[in-house]
Amino acid sequence: MLKGKNMDKKNYINGIIYGTLAFTIWGILPLYWKAVNIINPYQIFLQRVVWSFIFIAILIIFTGKSKEFTSVLKKPKLFSKAIAPSLFISINWLLYIWAVNNNYVIETSLGYYLNPLVLTLLGRIFLKEHLNKLQIIGISFASIGVLLQALFYGRIPYIAIVLAVSFAIYGLLKKTSPFESLHGLGYETLIIGIPSVIILSIIEGTGKGISGNINPSFWFLIALSGIITATPLVLYGASTRKIPLNVVGFLQYIAPTIALFLGIFVFKEPFNSNSLISFVLIWIGLAFFSYSQYKLLKNSSN
Repeated sequence: MLKGKNMDKKNYINGIIYGTLAFTIWGILPLYWKAVNIINPYQIFLQRVVWSFIFIAILIIFTGKSKEFTSVLKKPKLFSKAIAPSLFISINWLLYIWAVNNNYVIETSLGYYLNPLVLTLLGRIFLKEHLNKLQIIGISFASIGVLLQALFYGRIPYIAIVLAVSFAIYGLLKKTSPFESLHGLGYETLIIGIPSVIILSIIEGTGKGISGNINPSFWFLIALSGIITATPLVLYGASTRKIPLNVVGFLQYIAPTIALFLGIFVFKEPFNSNSLISFVLIWIGLAFFSYSQYKLLKNSSN
């Protein structure tokens, strides 16, 4: 019995580590998307998809799992389970890149603060996950903070809402996915990668792409999009399998907090005292939730 508890605790800690790394990488991504915005957001998205699949394919081959990966391609019914995740992650990627390069970094931050609340709601509805009192208090503070931020915004934050809902649904689908994390991402990028290659070929063929218009060294920079995309998604997929969705949801506050600071201090987007109040409430909620996780982890070792 003790061995089982230790094993559960190990998985739990690994899930926390994977999730923390994933959201830290996501938090600093605006710096990269700003660096490649010499091409429009739609081309960036297409390039991101293609290079992500290439990088994932290399990882699958390197880990010796190519036979297992290709076997699913011969099973249409099973393979079709990757269609829905690929759709929602595509919506999320494209909107996020567009928003960052159109100076909505703080609103994307709001979207990813909203996301854990949506994810926690989905976990309760579809997976019957329950919350303890500290978690409920944490979510209450965070919910009030997010609501105030939306009200202070002066308009319905469409970008934030779509980002939150699309990524929360993606998280739920990954939680219930029949595929191992790396393979699942491989199928998703393959599904959206095929039309992406076709569209990019047309763009490059008509002289409106990178070739002949931008320094060839830019190919190396845009190719990095595959690594910085796939790495946190693989970590995220592994995290959702080891810890409850409500825990994954609160780890996600790491990414928008980093993005918020980038929006304020690096990109100089407007941020007033009203916004500060709402974000402070969110951070108080995070503190309550973090303490609840500490207590759960401590009790699991007894």
